[in-house]
Amino acid sequence: MAKKGVTKTAKKTVKKTVKKPAKQPAKKRAVARGSKRRGPRSASERVAGLLVLLPWLMKRKRVRLAEVAKQFRMSEADLVADLQMAAVCGVPPYTPDALIDVFIDDGWVVAEIPTFFSRPLRLTSAEMYAIVAMVRAAQKLPGAPSRSVLTQAVVKLARLAPDATDAPLHIDLPDAPHLEELRTAENDLAELRIEYFNPARSEVAQRTIRVMRIFSDHGHWYVMADDDKSGAIRNFRVDRIQSLVRTGKIYHQADVASRINDDDDDHGWFGDNLELVTLRVRDDAAWIAEAYPTVSRTHNRDGSTDVSLRITSEHWLARLLLRGGRNVAVLTPEKYVTLGARTAKAVRSKYD
Repeated sequence: MAKKGVTKTAKKTVKKTVKKPAKQPAKKRAVARGSKRRGPRSASERVAGLLVLLPWLMKRKRVRLAEVAKQFRMSEADLVADLQMAAVCGVPPYTPDALIDVFIDDGWVVAEIPTFFSRPLRLTSAEMYAIVAMVRAAQKLPGAPSRSVLTQAVVKLARLAPDATDAPLHIDLPDAPHLEELRTAENDLAELRIEYFNPARSEVAQRTIRVMRIFSDHGHWYVMADDDKSGAIRNFRVDRIQSLVRTGKIYHQADVASRINDDDDDHGWFGDNLELVTLRVRDDAAWIAEAYPTVSRTHNRDGSTDVSLRITSEHWLARLLLRGGRNVAVLTPEKYVTLGARTAKAVRSKYD
């Protein structure tokens, strides 16, 4: 009997030994899996983490690196990489005083409040309206949260804006000179002769136009018209029209409208009527390839880029070459190869 009792005890001991561990809560299991995830972290994941990490550090000023890594469940290598990324972030002009002030010193993480965080934020009425309008538009997107910290902040901001009501917003754009005459000419289908200032060539030229449409964009009034000088549809800024008179001729609207479709394909940045120039840009002049519409781009082994683009005039190209300096050169056509040097010499001569 004693032997039997020992056997039962042994069985109970075995059962206790092989007892299955209790299941972890779902949240803990997710954290455990996340800490073992392989592969690089996404940029959005790193930025989201820094948005939580940086305020925590700035509040404490100085914390051990190991303690920060433990607090945010990160490896020290990932933490150092994120802090190095944050240290080169800031606001224009990205001078040392405009960057996030965080660094690692002998195993300690040191964070100071940047100057641009300590200055009070001053918004104009236009900026407040723009922020409120953008956030409200974003809230209408599918999946947008109905309640968030941003939503609460915008509610407070809307109260500070002048006349914060639900009344529609009216934008009153002041009329430019000659605008009323252009509108009348558009209604009468009257041909006009204008004196127009071209800033690219720094000259005033006479043009005969047939008004097709008048519109505003970015605070300026424009007239889209059939232009006799270029033989194409062009947009003219109304405030650059110095004078206008009627020629006495009446045109048919249908004839002008038919020109739009033709000009869409033939007259533009990539149209055959504009001269094609190929430039080699490098280093500080690389912005040229991004700032202007290009026909083609070819990246060279030495890091330079050959850019083909359409130009409106020799004067415009000369100004572009001056801005690019030694880091831009004309490859074709041959007549413009020395244009940059000739223009620079002409400019220097005015100061000698």
